[in-house]
Amino acid sequence: MARPKEFDQDKALRRAVLLFSQQGFAATSTDELMRVMDIGRQSMYDTFGDKRRLFLKALEMYVTESVQSINAQVEKPGPALAAIRSTLIAFAERSDLSSTEGCMGLNAVSEFGQRDPDVTRIIKVASQAQRHALIRVLVRAKEQGELGSDQDLEGMVDFFDCTLAGIRMAAKAGKSRKALRNIAIFAGRAYLE
Repeated sequence: MARPKEFDQDKALRRAVLLFSQQGFAATSTDELMRVMDIGRQSMYDTFGDKRRLFLKALEMYVTESVQSINAQVEKPGPALAAIRSTLIAFAERSDLSSTEGCMGLNAVSEFGQRDPDVTRIIKVASQAQRHALIRVLVRAKEQGELGSDQDLEGMVDFFDCTLAGIRMAAKAGKSRKALRNIAIFAGRAYLE
């Protein structure tokens, strides 16, 4: 009879996310992962596979949860453009945005670009979910009369995506909370024009 796994898999995976967020894939060793996850080598391989498969599982968890959090904020009822602006500010105030935490999604894009089809697929699926939610909100803004019918919704979504990436990068570079919030406020004003 096989021994049951004696560790919390979700907790171990979240610890891997944190380490990959801080260091990226290449700079993270299997030994570091085992130490941080508080598991043995065999348990890691039996449960998560090799380092690459663990990275892909961690990346999928990270980007899925991040997008769900953003989408929940942006799809709140009420004036649509106010929801977008408050989402940008809430994002800039997230406790996991810091120079030490990093962003696993941004790290993965920076490290792999489009060279790794699995990383590209995971990022693309999450990005599409976020785009669809934002398009729905912008359509609502048109229906509410907040936007004219001639507004470029795809361009507005691209601007939103780039603003989030810029805030993440600014946090990684050590910008203060106040600076991150100001970036979000300034970017939110673009939706008023």
